[in-house]
Amino acid sequence: MAPKGLTAYLKGSREAYIDEQCFNAGLSTLNSDKRNVSLNYISTMINISTMKIKNTIKVFPVIAIGLLLAACSKKTTTHPTSPISLKTSYTLNSVGLYPESIDYDNKNHRFIVGSFNKGTVSTLNTNGDLSSFISDNKLVTVTGVYADSPRNRLIVLSGDIGSSEKSAPNGKSGGSVAYAGIYNLTTGTLIKGIDLKSLTPNAGALPNDATVDQAGNIYVTDSFSPLIYKIDAGYTASVFVTDSRFSAPAGSFGLNGIVVDPDGYLLVTKTDNGKLFKISLTNPKSFTEVSGFSSASPDALEWNSNRDLVVVENGLGAGKVYTLTSKDNWGSTTKLAELTIGKEAFPTSATLVEQKDIYVLATTKLGLFLGGDKTQTNFIIQKLVQ
Repeated sequence: MAPKGLTAYLKGSREAYIDEQCFNAGLSTLNSDKRNVSLNYISTMINISTMKIKNTIKVFPVIAIGLLLAACSKKTTTHPTSPISLKTSYTLNSVGLYPESIDYDNKNHRFIVGSFNKGTVSTLNTNGDLSSFISDNKLVTVTGVYADSPRNRLIVLSGDIGSSEKSAPNGKSGGSVAYAGIYNLTTGTLIKGIDLKSLTPNAGALPNDATVDQAGNIYVTDSFSPLIYKIDAGYTASVFVTDSRFSAPAGSFGLNGIVVDPDGYLLVTKTDNGKLFKISLTNPKSFTEVSGFSSASPDALEWNSNRDLVVVENGLGAGKVYTLTSKDNWGSTTKLAELTIGKEAFPTSATLVEQKDIYVLATTKLGLFLGGDKTQTNFIIQKLVQ
């Protein structure tokens, strides 16, 4: 079988498309001596602690490479035969859409767009064509979308902000919904619907963003309750961690953007007081605040292709995008770049596209929506250039 560290990396990576079956098919064609040599070689080339391939190149039996590639070439691959052509900017012409979250579906080469107002999910292809994808009555205010390409599933988060099209009149339903829908990434068919509100019976809830670890566990922030949910690979939900330091004043947003690092921790933003937390996957109660972080209203997080951290500051702040790095495993951080998009544009989300470029949901006009305007159109996704 493939080395444990390698298969964990491949299965857990949103960018990986070679699977364990393909890997083992190639190895099975080798005799036992050459197979052992191949496995030993590959194991030495994987840095298990960082899950990164070392730069050093050593001699590998040519026959092993040929047989591994031959076995994998027999499988259908999701890589395109020619490079995907992407525009630098996309305009979503849809009255009242008010998108708040985006992600990129590397398997089907399209953007996934969640509507804050309509409670729907759309797709946007690389030509700029917007299409309806998921309409589910359980989705009221779509706050987060996560395209888990290796597992061919789409994670959609919904709360109720109290002012969406499906909300009760006069904002009476605000904070009453906490739902995670798991859908087939290709077809949009519901796989599993998960009620998270039962985990916050005495408080308001607003699940906001999601990430997935290498084992397939889903972690979800909540902006109205001071906690992070965990949904395991069998779709059982629990409270992963809760703490009073995650609390936010009534009417404001607390925990928000979230990403997982292969070294075994989460990075999470807190919008109301501009903090960034580092939370261990094995000992979450011992979380720490990342020093050197500064943002007036941090929202989404995303890793870029260099493994630097992209932070979107929404329009409750100045509407900026920061690129950050760390030299001490995110005990602290320093800023590499900063781009101002604008407060009125109200950027909220970012995604890595084709494992190369960051695209930002730059114009959502959510400030107008929160002020009661439901008529806006022309929302913009744009390539990040810093």
